[in-house]
Amino acid sequence: MWFLVICLFITLFVKIIIDQKQSGNSPPGPPGLPIIGNILDIKRLMKKTKFQAHVWCYLAKMYGPIVHLRLGFGYTFIIISGREAVIEMLSRAEFDGRPNNLEIQLRTGGEPRGLIFTDGKRWSEHRRFTIKTLKRLGFDKTNMEDMILEDTVTLLKIIEELAEKGPITNIYDLVSIAVIASFWFLVTGSKFQLDQKDPKLMEAIAISNENAKRSTTIGGIINQLPFLRYILPRLTGYTQLQERQNRLWLYFKKIIMEHKETEIQNEPTNLIDIYLKEMQTRCSNLSSSSEFNDENLIALIRDLFIASIETTTSTTGFVFAYLSVNQYIQKKIHDELDEVLGKDISPRLVHKNRLPYLQATLAEVARMGNVAATSVPHRAMNDTTLLGYNIKKNSILLANLMSVHMDENHWGDPKTFRPERFINEKGEYYDDPWLMSFGLGHRRCPGEILAKNFLFLIIACMLQRFHFAIAPGYPEPNLLGIDGFTISPPPINLLITKRI
Repeated sequence: MWFLVICLFITLFVKIIIDQKQSGNSPPGPPGLPIIGNILDIKRLMKKTKFQAHVWCYLAKMYGPIVHLRLGFGYTFIIISGREAVIEMLSRAEFDGRPNNLEIQLRTGGEPRGLIFTDGKRWSEHRRFTIKTLKRLGFDKTNMEDMILEDTVTLLKIIEELAEKGPITNIYDLVSIAVIASFWFLVTGSKFQLDQKDPKLMEAIAISNENAKRSTTIGGIINQLPFLRYILPRLTGYTQLQERQNRLWLYFKKIIMEHKETEIQNEPTNLIDIYLKEMQTRCSNLSSSSEFNDENLIALIRDLFIASIETTTSTTGFVFAYLSVNQYIQKKIHDELDEVLGKDISPRLVHKNRLPYLQATLAEVARMGNVAATSVPHRAMNDTTLLGYNIKKNSILLANLMSVHMDENHWGDPKTFRPERFINEKGEYYDDPWLMSFGLGHRRCPGEILAKNFLFLIIACMLQRFHFAIAPGYPEPNLLGIDGFTISPPPINLLITKRI
């Protein structure tokens, strides 16, 4: 017993020495404490600023564009701020790795699987397969636009019926189903009916939203001090997280099993069946990769489900919030829609360039809403340097996108909601390269085109039909949103009226 205690103390002592010994060319940052590092520093700043991305911006002002943090046992975190540093980091292949912490393992059955939190061969093969398959299925073609518009028409009818009964408080839930419906048809071959609630689907959406709100990009205490999950499993949130992740895993596993039990008669017409066929082909070729398996397929469709819902739904929610508060901007969009399309012509993607103020408003919401205020964490795959600083292998790097979107030197008045900043002197929409909501480099979001198209179509259709305002007697929403792994829109009570 005493021998184990002595060994533990020796290990901790050596760990403290190693943690506090940094090379002279390491990035600057707060010194922190032995063992726990900067955990208390982050907690103190979070109490002050309320948002993790605000903490990163605060530290960037103190220490510069590259800030070094230690979070628990050997958990080195590098925060990258400012456009130059962010572009440099996101553009280099040696920073394309992903962390492999406890929370990431829990979400996909014990190890990193799927698309979002994998790297190397597993990631490259699944990314290539996903992009190729979705293009083959037509996610970037007219038939996808038709499906989105069909779902949007149904959504408009549902909203109109609900609005007649009073203020709407669950607009985000309604939009979530519309967001996933068309895309999910390409993935599974089955279509969600917007007017018929599926309890299992609603539960999956609710769990996904709960995970997003309760997690952060640097991970919780069980990542930083993982031994605590054995001592305080419920207090640290480990038990609850494990339960939520298991329920999601079983939901998607059941979908896969239903496809495996159904014999494919003709050429597969959805991503799951195409993946299963690819598995069979690779199994018959013993020299081929074994990365294609049931577990990676479950993780892949989980990643696609979450990616297709989370950021697009949240951005849509911020649009409602900002336009409900800024009525004069909503009126400008109404006037533009009336002039270009009138009341009877349905918005389509070909109308984009004729609706520059709508496009500019969506861009301004993306900039100020900062749904993805930071990148998904990256990992240095070898010892290297960044802007002259030494970066050790396996360091975790986080691109602070908010620092770019709120840079006063570029935007001038970044805290002012002003869509006109995205309109050039000719009155056309200007795609400012400082807006990087979907990331950059090899790990840029592969669903960017679909997300932008969906956002444009659904917002154009809803604003053509309805006027949105804060319901009488309710306070204005906090436009900063709710912090989490991504930033969620605030709770809002909407009075939605049909435009005459």
